[in-house]
Amino acid sequence: MWPILTVAYIESVMSPALYASYLQWRTDNPSKSGRLYALILQIATEFRSALRANGIPVPVGDETAVPSACLRHAQTIILYELKREIGLPFTEGENNMVLRSDMFLRNVWTGNIPLSRDTGGLSPTYVAQAAAIENP
Repeated sequence: MWPILTVAYIESVMSPALYASYLQWRTDNPSKSGRLYALILQIATEFRSALRANGIPVPVGDETAVPSACLRHAQTIILYELKREIGLPFTEGENNMVLRSDMFLRNVWTGNIPLSRDTGGLSPTYVAQAAAIENP
């Protein structure tokens, strides 16, 4: 399943404080009215490019659709980048979450987290590197 990242969706997952700050920021900066969509498109493109780099078929159509396995990570990076642009401070937890999401994206990009197609759609699969010890 490839959920589509939209402005309405990202707004719906914002905390009430972030949403209020976002609305005020847009009011104070009318030229930034399309900036959230631009962030969504940028981050979705990064995830889609990482998939293409590893030979995963990416559907043609909505450019902001990402695999459900990547949704939470894309959402985290989008919200972090938006807060950065607004000028809001980050908590240690937010810094840790975006670092983990960025690591997930980079590992998909480099193939360290291979994705496979199964009946539930694309999802990460993990292969133990040297989990089995051979008996002599």
